[in-house]
Amino acid sequence: MSAQDISAEQDAPDSALSRRQLEEIVRELESAIEETRQWLALFHRALVCRLRPDPEVVTEDAHRMSRFGRWYSTKRDDDLFSQPAFATLVGMHQGIYAHAAILAVRGWKDDGVPPAEYDALLHKIDSFNEQAGRMARAFRAALSNLDPLTGTNTRHTMEKELMREQQRIRRTGRPCSIAIADIDRFKSVNDTYGHHAGDRVLSRVTRLIEDSLRPYDTIYRFGGEEFLICLPDSDPEEARKVLDRVRKKIEETPVDIDGAEPLSVTVSFGVAQLVPRRRLKEITERADRALYEAKNSGRNQVVVWTAELH
Repeated sequence: MSAQDISAEQDAPDSALSRRQLEEIVRELESAIEETRQWLALFHRALVCRLRPDPEVVTEDAHRMSRFGRWYSTKRDDDLFSQPAFATLVGMHQGIYAHAAILAVRGWKDDGVPPAEYDALLHKIDSFNEQAGRMARAFRAALSNLDPLTGTNTRHTMEKELMREQQRIRRTGRPCSIAIADIDRFKSVNDTYGHHAGDRVLSRVTRLIEDSLRPYDTIYRFGGEEFLICLPDSDPEEARKVLDRVRKKIEETPVDIDGAEPLSVTVSFGVAQLVPRRRLKEITERADRALYEAKNSGRNQVVVWTAELH
C-alpha cells in the first residue's frame, strides 16, 4: 500500500490507504507541528536563560524522543515512508534536532549563538511546519473522499475514476466491467436488529468484498446498502466469475451481531461492461437492471446485463 508524492502542488495520497490509516497520518502530522512549537519554546528558554540544555534537545538521536520521531521510527518499513514527500519530511525533522543540539550547547557554554545560524534553524523549523501542514491537508482531503462508515471511496470519487478508466479503455482496448452489489433483505436487518446491527453488516460485507476482490479491483459506496465495483481487464463473463467467488465468500461468512446469533447475509450483483462511447449513467443503469433481475430471480446471484434486460 502506497501514497503518491505529496509535496506542495503534487498528487494527493493514494486512495488505497484505509480511512484508519489516513486518520492516523493526519493526526500525527498535525501533532508534529504543535510538538515542534512546544519544543522550540523549550529550546528558547534554555538559550535565553543560559540553562543547561534539556536532554530532549541535545541527546544523541533526540529526534527519536519526540512523538513524531517515535511514530515514524515504527513505520520505517511501510512503503508509504519510502515516498519522497515523507522521506523529505523525516530528513527535515532530523536536521532540526541536529542543528538545535549544536546551537543549544554553544549558547550555554559560549558567549552566544551567531544570528545567521539561529536564523537558519528557524528557517528549518518553518519549512518543516509548512511541509507537514501541506501533507496533512492533502491527506485530510483524501479522507474527505472516503465513506465514514465503510471506508470505501465515495460516489464523487467513483465518477472521476470511472471516467479515467474509460479513457484507459480507449487507449489500450482492454476490457473493463462494473458491478452494482446490493445486500439482500437489508431493510429487514435494520427493522429486526436495529441500525447499529445494520451498520455492522455494511461494514463487514465491505471488508469481505474487498478481501475477496483482486488487488487492482476497486469498490465504492454507491448509496444505502449498494456498492459499485470496478473490475479492470475483465469482460462481463470474467467479472461474473470473480463476483461469484465474492458472493460465495459472503454467503459462507455469518456476521456477528451484538446479543444475537451470527447473521447469514447474501449479496446480489448486476454486471455491465464499461465502454468509452457510452455515458456512465447509462452503463450504471444497465448494471442496475441486471441487479434487478438478480433480485427477481431469487437473490444471492450474479447477473450480467444483456440487451433483453430492458
